[in-house]
Order: sequence, then structure tokens, then C-alpha cells
Amino acid sequence: MGTFLCCGIAKTIIVKKERYTREEILEKIKKTIDLNIYNNPLENEKYLLLEMKREFMEKYAIKFIEEQLEIALENTSEEDKSLIKELKDKKYDELMEFAEEKQYQNFQLIEGNIYSNDISYIANKLTIFADIIVYMIDGKILMECYADMFRYLRNLILKNSNNPIKTSAVISIIG
Repeated sequence: MGTFLCCGIAKTIIVKKERYTREEILEKIKKTIDLNIYNNPLENEKYLLLEMKREFMEKYAIKFIEEQLEIALENTSEEDKSLIKELKDKKYDELMEFAEEKQYQNFQLIEGNIYSNDISYIANKLTIFADIIVYMIDGKILMECYADMFRYLRNLILKNSNNPIKTSAVISIIG
């Protein structure tokens, strides 16, 4: 295997509670993520879990991916156009099944990766795991600390998108 740089949509966010309360975690996360697109958090003694609302994934995910691929690639490839067309009207369960099959590089589910300040950016000083729908993945890489670069790239996405799920955007290293 290798380590890859990827951009994706945080379908599920799992926060390790460590020394933080539920309220403190939500306060930190809501600075960068619109909590309205996620269901009410579930929690146990160790973790707080946020799951994106199904209707947001169904209505906005494919539009968001299409928009981001257009920005990143300047011209969407025929393969990506075909993918977008195939996914446009699928319901949540169909989208998740398709992502789990990993037929396309630019639409696949990657589960349980860690996102902390040194390899990604969601919220400061939290240990976060996420299941993400990857819409862009590139090359085997080895990096050290890129939080500032990832924050910059994520902020570019936020600034250039009107899509309501834009705050679910994740840029990270996986593998």
C-alpha cells in the first residue's frame, strides 16, 4: 500500500473525546463545519459521532463533486462526466454501495482514517476519524506537517462553493 493525498466529503466524523465535553467538541467543530448537514451527534464514553444527513448526501454530494472536479481539473474528463451522469439520481444507499465498490478513482469510500492537525484540517486540537467519500486522490506521498496548506486548500473550496455540504470537505493523507 502507500500513502495518498486526497480530497473528499466527510460522510461520518468520529471525534475522540479525550479531555473534552460534548459541548466543547461541538463548539470547536462548528467553527469549520456546518453542523446542520449532520444528524444530532451520537456518543459513548470515548467518542462523539456525526453522520451526514442522508438528504444532503443525495441532493448535494454529486453536484459538489462535479463542481470540485471542474475546478481542480479545469475540464472534466469523459470518465468523470460518465461517473457524474451515472450517480446523479441515485439514492443514499445506492451512492454508498457504489462508493464502497471503488469502481472509480474519483468516487470511493475510505473508512476510519485519522485526521489530526499534522496531517489534515477539520478542527484544532481534536483527534478525529472520518469516513470520507473521496472525489480526488493523487499519488503515493510521504509528508510531515501540512495543516496550513490543507487549511488553505479547504478554505479555497469553501470560498468557491455555494453548495450546502461544502463544510464537509476534507483534505488529508490516507493510507
